[in-house]
Amino acid sequence: MNKMKRIAFGVVMVLAVLTVFTASAAADNLLYFIPQNSSAEPGDEVTVKLMLNTTYNDISGFQCHIDLDTSVVNVTSGSKGSFDWDYWNWIIKNDPEYGPYLFTAGMEFGGCGPGELELGVFTLKGVNPGESPLDFIRRQQPGEPWPPVDPTKIIDTGNNMLPFNWTNGTFTCTAPEETFSKDLVEGWNLISLPLTADNMTVANIMSSVSGSYDALYRYDASAHGWVPLSSSDTMANGVGYFIHMTAADTWTYTGSAYTDMDGISLQQGLNMIGWLNCSRPIYDALSSIEGNYWYVARWNATSQSYETYNPVAPSVFNDFTTLERGEGYFISMNNTGDTLTASCGA
Repeated sequence: MNKMKRIAFGVVMVLAVLTVFTASAAADNLLYFIPQNSSAEPGDEVTVKLMLNTTYNDISGFQCHIDLDTSVVNVTSGSKGSFDWDYWNWIIKNDPEYGPYLFTAGMEFGGCGPGELELGVFTLKGVNPGESPLDFIRRQQPGEPWPPVDPTKIIDTGNNMLPFNWTNGTFTCTAPEETFSKDLVEGWNLISLPLTADNMTVANIMSSVSGSYDALYRYDASAHGWVPLSSSDTMANGVGYFIHMTAADTWTYTGSAYTDMDGISLQQGLNMIGWLNCSRPIYDALSSIEGNYWYVARWNATSQSYETYNPVAPSVFNDFTTLERGEGYFISMNNTGDTLTASCGA
């Protein structure tokens, strides 16, 4: 083996050894949550443990920077848990550039480990429906774009920073369940789903009127045609459905409120859409596509006829001016590629 080959081989071996050493060392310290993914309804609380699994016996301190979304979750209390740290504290901080985070730190001056250590026990409270990350943010690494404030780190009794791995978590604030009810008349009814159910099949959503209808359709705006649905098909929020009732009945189903319509794609011509779990004036509800539609139509089930709204017509000529929960609508678009976004929020 010539000199250059020996050098190259030596470099490869050193890199391989360093890679194995780094992976092994990092695996000796693992940060994680119990449970990893937690949830609660708005106003309700859940307990989450912050854990360190270590093979070291000289852990003397830690600090954790945990990114979270305070519009979804709040940390209402914290304690050092079952391990008696010599010093322990927590606080919610806000980086003016990168947003809020939970910062917690502890010291054990004589060292501790190995095994599972509780770094903290926190009470998380749901604020608004949505999902928040619970992400460990470590010290900036080479090539990364920004240095975090209060980076996550673990130190030993010699004040050396130790490598670590981590498993991020999530917190989901779940919307409380409610029941929606709507009287359907004999004949055609144009409906939509204001709630999101765990089971969105036709069999589940329409179970309360099973035996009282003989046809259910959605409209395919791309193909300009009707699509029949069977009991095993899946229904969706934001979609309008024509249902033909063979007898008058009351439709009910249970789910969480559908309050945000994010990115309903609309085609040129007719589109049959659903609406949210709220009422909104049409000018406000359709503000994201203002100027890009000709008219909106709804179906009057009592008279079995259409009613229309024209955004440029005098108000006296419009049959309705609001979009209502549980109703389906036709929107006639004057171009293609638009996206409808809307919210029940202020």
